[in-house]
Amino acid sequence: MNIKIDGRDIAQVCHAKLLGVTISQDLTWNKHVDNIVTKVGKRLYMLYQLKRAGITQKDLVSVYVSVVRPVLEYACPVWHTNLPQYLSDNIEVIQKRALKFIFPGLGYAEILRRVNLDTLNVRRDSICQKYFDKIKVGTNRLNYLLPDKRHIKYNVRQQHVYPLPVTRTNRFRNSFIPWALYNCQ
Repeated sequence: MNIKIDGRDIAQVCHAKLLGVTISQDLTWNKHVDNIVTKVGKRLYMLYQLKRAGITQKDLVSVYVSVVRPVLEYACPVWHTNLPQYLSDNIEVIQKRALKFIFPGLGYAEILRRVNLDTLNVRRDSICQKYFDKIKVGTNRLNYLLPDKRHIKYNVRQQHVYPLPVTRTNRFRNSFIPWALYNCQ
């Protein structure tokens, strides 16, 4: 079925990149994760070159945090909540590889503790929580996406400010707004 806008046929594609996020026609994030893994691989090469040049471990971690990790977290409220575990693991492997390169001979958990970093999954959850907190402010442009606040006169066990949406599919429940309503109130 062809779609026309202003008399022009719109081509059907398997995936499209919009503001740096690759969206697939089947709404999976495989292609997006592949793209960010490829992009980060190029930046890790820079990290390898800096280590060969004699940069300190502390400075290498700073370069990782400021140049590599932002690519792994870019626009994560869009895709993180619907990311299957195997794709999350693929992204985490990148951080593991970078940190083990900087600190050879140490385990991943020890390196994270030593440099005071979280796993990428924990960081993405935190970023989503902060983004939801911004959306809850009444003046935020996306605030209209939230349901009306509940007005409760009695002290009840469930202290949710917003009612929890009824969801029929896991895909919808794991999209950002329902996920945030279930996990961030």
